[in-house]
Amino acid sequence: MFSMDEEVEDAEEEEAQPILNQEALLINAKGFFNANKEKIGESAKKSNRVVKIDFQDLVEHSPELADNLISKPEDTLQILELALEDSGIVHNPRVRMENLSEADEIGIRNIRAKHLGMMISIEGIVRQASEVRPQVVNAKFECPSCGTIISVLQIDKKFREPMFLWSARRF
Repeated sequence: MFSMDEEVEDAEEEEAQPILNQEALLINAKGFFNANKEKIGESAKKSNRVVKIDFQDLVEHSPELADNLISKPEDTLQILELALEDSGIVHNPRVRMENLSEADEIGIRNIRAKHLGMMISIEGIVRQASEVRPQVVNAKFECPSCGTIISVLQIDKKFREPMFLWSARRF
């Protein structure tokens, strides 16, 4: 039978584990960047603040860090960027991965809900590209009689205008 104190201790140990894990990952990441300073510096010079990292080099240096990158990419990329900034090689870096293992490559038709939040690799051909068009989120209108500015949120795809004028109080 467990007492309340033992349950609290177990919960505290479980909470402390992820913190230690993040600290260990940060130390591993700093070690990786120190070991690969020359490659990282060249990559940073080519693409300004974007640093491309060879995933296979990361696997060789720290399999734990590589596994964490696959299972929790957002958190691990933040740790890598923090470690890179702390190393002083690049200011405000953005980390991009190259050369992911073929085991992590998934066919587009095979992507499922279990892949949500994970880093996967896909291969494909871009058949069409179009320019990015701006989307109106909030439109401001000025009343012609009094000059009052009315803000209208644009939630739907159809452009919405104000329903009435404030100065005239007409609908």
